[in-house]
Amino acid sequence: MVSSVSLGTFFTNSNGQSVLGGAGGSGLDTAALMKSLTDAKKVPATKDQNQITQNGKITAAFTKFQSLLSAFQSSADALRNPPGVANAANNAFKFTVPTVAVPGGNYVSVTSAAGASQQSYQISDITSVATAARQNSGVFNVPNADSNAVPAASGNPSFGPGKVTIAGQDINIAAGDTMNGIAAKFNAVSSATGISASVISIDATHYQLSFVATKTGDNGNFNLSAATDPDGALANIGLTAPVAGNNAIFKLNNVPITRQTNSISDVISDVTFNILQTTPDAVTPYTVSINPDTATIQNVINSFVSNYNALKTFQAQQTQLNSDGTYADTALLANNQTFLTLMNNLNSQINTQLAGTGNNPHSLVDVGISFTNTPATDTTPEVDNTLTVNDGTLTSALQSNFSGVEKLFGFSLTTDNPDLTIFKHTNSLAATDITLTIDPTVVPPVYKATYDTGSGPQTVDLTAAAIGTNVTGVSLTGPSGSALEGLQLLYVSDKPATIHASFGQGVADKLFNTADGALTTNTGSLAIELQSIKDANTRLNGDIDSINKQVSVYQDQLTAKFTALEAAISKVNSLLSSLNANDTARSNQAQG
Repeated sequence: MVSSVSLGTFFTNSNGQSVLGGAGGSGLDTAALMKSLTDAKKVPATKDQNQITQNGKITAAFTKFQSLLSAFQSSADALRNPPGVANAANNAFKFTVPTVAVPGGNYVSVTSAAGASQQSYQISDITSVATAARQNSGVFNVPNADSNAVPAASGNPSFGPGKVTIAGQDINIAAGDTMNGIAAKFNAVSSATGISASVISIDATHYQLSFVATKTGDNGNFNLSAATDPDGALANIGLTAPVAGNNAIFKLNNVPITRQTNSISDVISDVTFNILQTTPDAVTPYTVSINPDTATIQNVINSFVSNYNALKTFQAQQTQLNSDGTYADTALLANNQTFLTLMNNLNSQINTQLAGTGNNPHSLVDVGISFTNTPATDTTPEVDNTLTVNDGTLTSALQSNFSGVEKLFGFSLTTDNPDLTIFKHTNSLAATDITLTIDPTVVPPVYKATYDTGSGPQTVDLTAAAIGTNVTGVSLTGPSGSALEGLQLLYVSDKPATIHASFGQGVADKLFNTADGALTTNTGSLAIELQSIKDANTRLNGDIDSINKQVSVYQDQLTAKFTALEAAISKVNSLLSSLNANDTARSNQAQG
């Protein structure tokens, strides 16, 4: 008897087709075979998905690096003497703190803003303190300030109903108004009249209205008795004689000063003098000194150091090795050239040695900032060449050579013409001394710069552009490919001039520019790197979609092949069954 051929059980696919599946007499398992074959086809997609997952981790690492670098750039920015105009508030070395010699602080206090000129002043002869003009009503005998004051009891001061006009503002007093209500009506227009009102509680049944100028000085003097009062609303309130306001009167460096207010900010730029009381004599001057705010500068320097060390710790984590010499799983950026190049540049520039003469500091070590290794902890590996600050040495350096420390960190411009300022520069600036030849009066105008970087004098044309419609002068930009590339100056004059200028670039300035090149939106090296990862993920997702489509087609092909095999086997089994039946019939005939 011929046996039938069997490949196992059957199942129905999504198209309603009956195909073989499960283990049969032949030992074949079509479902397992198809899965094995399609899984093999999916291997590239699995690798792509793993790479997308890894790219997500790399992106997270770059995002953290971006945040650390941004914090470091901000602290470097505060130390680099940012170029441009009106940037004192962004420069820690321009922060100031005033001091008043004892006992001058009893008579005057001083505040100063960033950029204030660092020098001393003499305050003397405070003969008058600014006060506000004032005038009172009579005393009202009423139960409380919310009692009717229009009119009050006989013989008592009282308001009459009617309209009072002060400085063009109408105040309408009505029957039944209380003292609090009347004060509120005066205060509603006080910004225009310059007069405020308040209720004074003398005791449980006696109240008085006090009118005070909203500003000190004699410009705020007033007399309510002279107000426009056709209805006599104020005629019976018992107004006292007005007390005139006083101006602040004193001497600054023996120059008489008179102001309407005790807070005086228009005498010395960025300095405010607050007059407290008159001085006891006209002889003793009190010294006010505007000094660098070294405490704030020291805090900013410590922040700069801390932020740099955070970058170094991150670098150590990203390049950490296992005991067998392979990179740790967390070292996601160990082979990334953008990260490694940027950190190498920062590490190199932190060691900048400035050229110079005399006792000026030439490196961070000279101001008490040294390099050390930070031991490993449970969470971080050992970190090489982190910075530590000797606060005593730094304090001493700031006190003894403030300008030298400032030049060590920041960008400096020395010029013999005050009309020339720096607006922008980069680390590409290779010339340290230039001579500008400027003549805007000829046609065409002349804007040239001559410099020598060691190979002989070179003269280049500067690109000139108007600063603004209401500003005299031009901005001057160095040409690309020259030693002045990235330099932009402002010349705020329309006169011909020959100007000598020299530049110095400190540690913080170089570091800021390097970080800026990495952090610039869209075009910075970190933005380009992150976009590259994003683009790679897009391609990988596209590849995965393509592979999945191919696998789907391949799976359909396998289904079709196994379906055909099913049909073929079915025919064979039918033939075998027929042969077996014939064979059985012949055998039965022979036995009969």
